[in-house]
Amino acid sequence: MPRVLIIGAAGAVGKRLCNALSRAGADVVAADRMQFIPSTVRYVANTCIGSVDVRNKEAMRTLFKEHADENTTVWNLASPLSVETAMNPEVAEAVTIGGMKNTLDAMKEVGCRRICFTDSIGSFGGTSPRKDVAARWLVDNPTQDPGSDYGRQKRACRELLDEFATKDGGDPRVALLPGVLHSEPVWGNGTTEYALDALLAASRGQPYTCPIGPDVTLPMVYVDDLMRGLLALQFADEEELLEPQRVYCMPGLSFSPRELFEEIKHFKPTFEVTYGPPDPDMDKFAKLWPDTLSVDEPFRDLEYEADVTLPAVVAGVLNAHSGRRLSSKAAFRSIDTCSSGRVNDYMLEKYMSKYLVRGRERSGYIARRQDMVADIVSELMVAMDVDKDGIVCMDDFLAWSNIHSLEGFVEEYYAQRVVKMEQDLAEMRANLVRARGSLSGDN
Repeated sequence: MPRVLIIGAAGAVGKRLCNALSRAGADVVAADRMQFIPSTVRYVANTCIGSVDVRNKEAMRTLFKEHADENTTVWNLASPLSVETAMNPEVAEAVTIGGMKNTLDAMKEVGCRRICFTDSIGSFGGTSPRKDVAARWLVDNPTQDPGSDYGRQKRACRELLDEFATKDGGDPRVALLPGVLHSEPVWGNGTTEYALDALLAASRGQPYTCPIGPDVTLPMVYVDDLMRGLLALQFADEEELLEPQRVYCMPGLSFSPRELFEEIKHFKPTFEVTYGPPDPDMDKFAKLWPDTLSVDEPFRDLEYEADVTLPAVVAGVLNAHSGRRLSSKAAFRSIDTCSSGRVNDYMLEKYMSKYLVRGRERSGYIARRQDMVADIVSELMVAMDVDKDGIVCMDDFLAWSNIHSLEGFVEEYYAQRVVKMEQDLAEMRANLVRARGSLSGDN
């Protein structure tokens, strides 16, 4: 079973990649700067390591010494999005460039050769072609100005990877990503994420103000297509990768805001859109980037081409958001047994004990979910009171459920308590050993 170490496993792409690689039979090691790895990753990864900051050289060395060898494939996904980078370029540089240096140094120490990295359309600047642009254009034009710190940091990473290949015999592979579309309830602060914002607003029956111009076309890819492309890139034999520096676009579909909103209105005819004052960063980036990406190279070398169409994306994402909202309404009504329009701790504890705390207690007597119900309910009541008026009503519950779920909250709370209890138990044992040693020394 091939081992794959994913750095940044708790991110939007990382979660899906963990799942896709697990289904492909890989031994997945999920690492992230988050202390507690989300349950969506824990359930599919073979090993999870939290509190791993790519900026910490020693932490990276330890990670690789304990979980990687010469046969391990590495995915480095630790990188802020475009708008996030513009807001704090110094931190972004430390994570993106500094993190890549630390990753490559740690790889060299254990003899690991293959690393996959996600580049972005943010690497292209105003002088790049607009139509059907190939990733090799970046290699052929290494001094072009991408027009942003985001693009310059991505370029620096490609240069580090190229040096790793030429000087150290490494096997780097780079996937150049457009905007990533998906049906998850949460996403980052990027430029192409305007499409996800609009789809969420439409699913709720809310108006939407677009932060970029109506006719700015941007390339996107649906996450299911993207996963097929990323796995094809990782598993390809070295001699099959003919592109310079092994950089490949991951094309999907391209559309403008106007085209997206027209498609949404086929499903939501009353959807209201306005074009407000443009967001300075988003509007700037959108105008720098290509309209469409080349499909030839990924098809020739990876046998990858996108399947998902714009109508399928819009229908799928709207259905996912609407389904979550309906499920949340049903859950609230199930908890609110007296139809009062609000939830109290007694109702929630009764519901949780009956429906959410089930199955085998996996950690034995270290921590049992049934013993945590009261504490979980107490924290949940505070978390779900979104407007902090002391009452959890339907609107509060729906707003909270846009990002969270009751099942997920219970599992995350339980996992964190287990980790904490195991740490306390280990510390207690260590103290006991030290105390015994001290006593034997006195004797």
